[in-house]
Amino acid sequence: MNPFLTSPFALGPVSSLQEMLRTIAYVDRSVPFLRPTGQFDEATLEAVMTFQKCHGLPVTGVVDRQTWNAVASAFLQAWGTISPPATLTYFPPETPNVQPGQSSPLLPLVQEIFRGLAQTLADVDPAPSTGILDEATQANLRWVQRRASLPATGRLDRKTWNMLLRLFDTFSSGTIPTVVQASAET
Repeated sequence: MNPFLTSPFALGPVSSLQEMLRTIAYVDRSVPFLRPTGQFDEATLEAVMTFQKCHGLPVTGVVDRQTWNAVASAFLQAWGTISPPATLTYFPPETPNVQPGQSSPLLPLVQEIFRGLAQTLADVDPAPSTGILDEATQANLRWVQRRASLPATGRLDRKTWNMLLRLFDTFSSGTIPTVVQASAET
């Protein structure tokens, strides 16, 4: 089993879909509240069709890529609203504006978080941890920013950092590998 996944996200795509729809239902009362079962049952079908209708998607009950991406985006927005503060809150108060190609002590940690998320989230690039603001890291940061309805700058700011940590808390074991901790302390 993947060490970066936690239940229910480790249980497969149907459980993940149900958990995301359940989270969305906390902030969007038009979506029926689901109890994740791991089975694509009638309650799941109803929730998918209601979600599709409310979000202007074709109401088919089929979770195609368009529906999955819309659910994932709505989930991230809902999770950002209802989730508790991230457990790892360190963000330097005077973070310099790191330009592409430059390094920063925080970037190895960010890159390792993305490597962990890439094992669960298909659109995240599992690029190597270099400590440099490279194109892959910028693309990953823009991916988070777009999902969180933030300006897609490809730069690391406090709001992007907070959303990245919420993603990490949601889709990982919540522990940071020792190598990453050592990199973050330098």
